[in-house]
Amino acid sequence: MRVISLITRFAAMSLLAGFASAAIAADAGAIQELRGDVTITNSDNVTRKAGARERIQSGDTVTTEAKSETLIKMADDSTVIIRPNSRFQFTEFKYTKTAADSSLVTLLRGTARMVTGLIGRRNKDSVRVNTVTATIGIRGTDFEVAVIPEDTADARAGVYNLVHDGATNIKLTQLDKNLDVKKNQTAFAPDKPRPGEEPLQILRDTPIFLQSGGGLDALIQSITIQIPMIR
Repeated sequence: MRVISLITRFAAMSLLAGFASAAIAADAGAIQELRGDVTITNSDNVTRKAGARERIQSGDTVTTEAKSETLIKMADDSTVIIRPNSRFQFTEFKYTKTAADSSLVTLLRGTARMVTGLIGRRNKDSVRVNTVTATIGIRGTDFEVAVIPEDTADARAGVYNLVHDGATNIKLTQLDKNLDVKKNQTAFAPDKPRPGEEPLQILRDTPIFLQSGGGLDALIQSITIQIPMIR
């Protein structure tokens, strides 16, 4: 009888754990607005066309084509605008309303604007944005990160970090260098620093491509008003 009881208890615990895991995945986030051609690739490398109100799970990668963008609201009330010609991965998102919550995203190319939510308010160190060459930590904020893979007429290749509100800290992956970025400042880590140029710097002016914004910025601003920022 005791063996049967233990088996029954283990089965029940496994079933509950499965339900909890599914709930966490289901609650990762959802697309709020979508314009143009946007796709989602899951952790099994299966790609589908994104639709309005579609769920986002941990491990999903969202890709936007030219003249396309999307706004995603996560379970912790953080928001992300993925701008045109971008590839953005929700590498690891865990939200259980506990101290173990975390949000790690990876910008592979293009530009994304982010407003932190409940995870960042509870523990700022639990929110990070990765790129190939740099990691951005938050101080409670509304900010943008851009990964430009090659030089263009508007921008040099590298990683850009513009802060709209709050602050961030950008750190180079291969060098022992980091920089605090304050409101209305733009940090830049060039892919190929010129002779005598700092590998991590605050730009005198924000690049034009980061000034232009997009069609969904008014919406994220209205959401930002509803979510108190960390100071």
